[in-house]
Amino acid sequence: MLRAVIIDDESSGISALELLISKHVEEIKIVATTTNAIEGISLIENYKPEIVFLDISMPEINGFTLLKQLKYSDFNLIFTTAHEEYAIQAIKHDACDYLLKPIDVNELKACIAKILKGKKPNSQDKISFSATIPLAVKDGIIFIKASDIIRLEASGSYTTFYLDNKIKQIASKSLKEYEQQLNPALFYRCHNSHLINLDKVVKFISNNGFLAQMTDGSTAEIARKNKDQFLELLKNISV
Repeated sequence: MLRAVIIDDESSGISALELLISKHVEEIKIVATTTNAIEGISLIENYKPEIVFLDISMPEINGFTLLKQLKYSDFNLIFTTAHEEYAIQAIKHDACDYLLKPIDVNELKACIAKILKGKKPNSQDKISFSATIPLAVKDGIIFIKASDIIRLEASGSYTTFYLDNKIKQIASKSLKEYEQQLNPALFYRCHNSHLINLDKVVKFISNNGFLAQMTDGSTAEIARKNKDQFLELLKNISV
């Protein structure tokens, strides 16, 4: 059973969602609701729910500002709104889904099914990892195919994507956030600052340290403690 908090400045919106969940989604238990965004922060911090249904346009603070004020963030975020123009910002906030009001019951059920699939313990092979990664850029969002990624390199809170055809893209999120979206059977964190596509390694270099040379000619440092595991994974990927 997944515990959920609903935050919506309109009580009618809360009631409608509660009714849909009670009738059609037995896997969710609503533990708290509020029409006050500030109170919503306290509810999330206190209940630590698995799911948060969050309206965006609210009078005290909007949903995006609310998220910035949270200390606890280990939940599945589902935006609920009547405004289509917020979709791009929702993607930037790694929302599990973006449900337009009035909420369609089939879209709600599909959203929860996706969350449940990702929540199954010890079933890594069954989890659906992202085939594309959305990156926010100055004039919108671009979608990177996971298969085009050669490696990722951290630089503070930013991440540089090294892609096929000598393309580079810089994203304003941490390497850890992107690591969670990529299949660990193929993408390996060989160093605190480097995540590499094992399928695009062309050479292992051992010379005053360890490096992985990639298909684009660039290299990624391999931490000494990871060397044996890296070589073992590389052996398996090339079979």
